[in-house]
Amino acid sequence: MKLLLAALSVFALTSPLFPAVALQASTPAKATMTRTLDITANQTASNLTVQAGDVLRFHLPTQAGTGYSWRAVEVEAQYLVLIDKTNTPPPVRPAGSPPPVGGAGPTVTYVYYVKKALTQGTARFAIPVSFIETGPGQSPETVPLLTYTLTSK
Repeated sequence: MKLLLAALSVFALTSPLFPAVALQASTPAKATMTRTLDITANQTASNLTVQAGDVLRFHLPTQAGTGYSWRAVEVEAQYLVLIDKTNTPPPVRPAGSPPPVGGAGPTVTYVYYVKKALTQGTARFAIPVSFIETGPGQSPETVPLLTYTLTSK
């Protein structure tokens, strides 16, 4: 039995098929390229072209000392998955100095994963992603939305 296994091993190693099999095994499968799009709230572009697999990072800066904060209000869960939401503190200021009202404050970053293409059959369509910045005692209905329109690539 050991002799048979040895003979099969030698045959497999010397067979003309072996190099092709070895080449296929060492060549990685073609992977889809993940893109990360960084979008800052003060950018003027409101239309974003996306594809399934993209990662979208919305950076929403606030002003220090105002009490305003950002939140997402319109996101299509069928197409986007919230991966992370973080608050980055404002730049360091000298010890003991109060935050300057209207100066740079913390930045809220929403990170979404585009889980499927914005298409249905051959039709392409657009979806909104909206954020709102509200202050203390302010009604969300009175504040304009910051909206980005996502379209299919």
